[in-house]
Amino acid sequence: MAPSAVGGTADVLSPRTRRDLKLEKVLDQVASFAACSLGADAVRNLTPRAEREPLEREFALVAEMENAVRGGFSPGGIGDLSSLLDEAREHGILPPDRFVTVAGILAAGGEVRQALSHAPLPGLAALAERLSDQTALLRAIWRALDERGEIREDATPTLRDLTRERRALADRITDALRRFLDRNRDLVQEPVVTQRGGRFVVPLKAGARGGSIVVHETSASGQTLFAEPAPVVELNNRLRAVDDEIGREKRRILAELTARLLAEEGRLRRDAALLARLDSLYARVRWGQAARATIPTLAEDGRIELVDARHPLLGERAVPVTIRFGGARRLAVITGPNTGGKTVLLKTIGLLTAMAQSGIPIPASPRTVLSVFPKVRTDIGEEQSIEQSLSTFSSHMTNIVEILRDADERTLVLLDELGAGTDPQEGAALGLAIVERLLELGCTAAVATHLTPLKRFSVSHPGVLSCSMEFDLETLSPTYRVQEGVPGRSCALEIAGRLGLPEELIARARGSFTSGEIRAEEIIAELERERGAARRLRANLELERETVRKMRADYERRLLALKEKKVEALGQELARLEREIRAARNELSDLIAQARAAERSEERRGILKRVEGIAAALPTPPAAGTPPVALEEGMTVRVRSSGALGKVRRVGEDRVEVEVRGRRIALPFEALEPAAEEPAPRAPVPAPGPVGQVGLELSVRGLTVAEAEREVEAWLDRLLRAGIGTGRIVHGKGTGALREALHAYLRRTPYVKRFHLAPPAEGGDGVTIVELD
Repeated sequence: MAPSAVGGTADVLSPRTRRDLKLEKVLDQVASFAACSLGADAVRNLTPRAEREPLEREFALVAEMENAVRGGFSPGGIGDLSSLLDEAREHGILPPDRFVTVAGILAAGGEVRQALSHAPLPGLAALAERLSDQTALLRAIWRALDERGEIREDATPTLRDLTRERRALADRITDALRRFLDRNRDLVQEPVVTQRGGRFVVPLKAGARGGSIVVHETSASGQTLFAEPAPVVELNNRLRAVDDEIGREKRRILAELTARLLAEEGRLRRDAALLARLDSLYARVRWGQAARATIPTLAEDGRIELVDARHPLLGERAVPVTIRFGGARRLAVITGPNTGGKTVLLKTIGLLTAMAQSGIPIPASPRTVLSVFPKVRTDIGEEQSIEQSLSTFSSHMTNIVEILRDADERTLVLLDELGAGTDPQEGAALGLAIVERLLELGCTAAVATHLTPLKRFSVSHPGVLSCSMEFDLETLSPTYRVQEGVPGRSCALEIAGRLGLPEELIARARGSFTSGEIRAEEIIAELERERGAARRLRANLELERETVRKMRADYERRLLALKEKKVEALGQELARLEREIRAARNELSDLIAQARAAERSEERRGILKRVEGIAAALPTPPAAGTPPVALEEGMTVRVRSSGALGKVRRVGEDRVEVEVRGRRIALPFEALEPAAEEPAPRAPVPAPGPVGQVGLELSVRGLTVAEAEREVEAWLDRLLRAGIGTGRIVHGKGTGALREALHAYLRRTPYVKRFHLAPPAEGGDGVTIVELD
């Protein structure tokens, strides 16, 4: 097995530390998520590394694999070909069923290569592209074998011909034997064709012996002879010879396949190492998803910032813990009652550090920061089993001596129950000396203790973080929460009293305390009460903030829903208005067509009244909340719906009579708005009259402006009634005054669609071409 890509210096964890932290148990958990033994073995071979950059590259690959798994990637049926390659090299020929296994593994490797080499994951793609292409070998296997592991009859031309010959021989022999049975019914024991020793025979009665048959076998009772009639002996001989040739050809095919397999042995073993690497990444991602693990931020300054960290071996029973030390406060002193979680906290710190340095995601918040330590050393009692939540007290001075001899500024040291197991006064002295030595070495360390002198030291020293494990005296149970900045009490007297120890014994025990010890316990108790109150206040504030956040989100959701409803209602109203306007436009188009076709003035006036009725009935934009404007007779106003200007002629209670373009219409107040001024009056619509012959060109040269406008108005009227859409006005060039005056007139005429000067070849500036609507 190739070494793991994350495997590094073996002395990051000493044997004692590996045993204390139980890293192998975590590796076994992770390995169970691998797709095959390759990945499982690679996971179990993971070893913590001491370099930050390789670990960051490894976690980059883990992150890419997480994206691939979310996209549906799975290694599928990959496997280890090592044993099959060894067997092939030892025996020279692999049986057909082994090649079916080889083909499955090769196909799975090809699928992994195909899935990852073209994915937008550069690290995994680079690994996948290094997998060899075994398509040719895979095709050769399936060309020779079928899915049942049997050699195909057409695997080679020779085998195909031999198989056909054998089938023909078998048919000839069978036919000959059936004819023999039909001719010798008195000799036949049973009318069937069977085989003995690879030769076709028939069962005859015991007395049927003679020179025309060859007996190959007798039944156990002696009553049946399995005989071969003389006419088929040569055919059976040839059949046996063909069978031998088929067997030799099949062995040759398997030998050739085995040789091709062994020719690829080097590449296949390298592929196995790459697949082991990919499967190891896959296992870590799958385990991380199951354990809700994340990739921590790696540092090199000695910081440890665990946020909502959970011990992976405790499963759902694990209580998240948060602790920050290192940096300015490189040493943490953890105090608190027995079974309060101190040992579990130490093991969580050490185990998650070892996991991170092995390239394994850790069950903690992504805000977690872990430094990379070249050495991690622990002294945590072996007698503990954290899976059963038990704590014992033991100290191994020999181990601590080795730790102090080996530690430096880049070492993580975890010591449990420092100073316990001996005389308390001597133990406290030793504990203080060891803690001071750790500070002198500059290593990052966490120490769990019950000793009061160490508690006092942690509070007074600026380079030490004092923290404790919270304990609920009402329920006599730990909460496993870490309280930073407050030393913890052992709570032995309180626990003893809760468990039934007589009060007089509790009082006698208290009497043994010195005044300083009593005062220290009182101060610690007061600090715990204040921290508890602050924590409850903070929890209440968080709850209120969450309530406000939910209320705000609900308000924004309702506001958005209201806006959406208003938009929807407005859209429906606009759609209705658009339908009404479209219908009015269609009707107006019909009326214009009728007006053009009308010959009498009375008809055109009737059509005009209908147009005015349609204009009055057109919907006007809503003016909700807009107070009605004050209108007076003679005031210039604008019709909101059409923008037309008019004069107020009469003001009623709910409607206003307005003269627009010489016509009076009654409109509601909200349909009008005051206008600043009235522009020059637009030319009236030409009065209808009989249509005679109309010229397409009108000359107004030499006329005054007024005369020219009257002539143009009458000419346009005739063109309109005749249904002619285009005409030419010849006004001459001159000074251009007549041309400009006529252009101004044409702009005011509503039924003139557009006009423009003629091309130079057709009169240029002296001629205007008019198009009617």
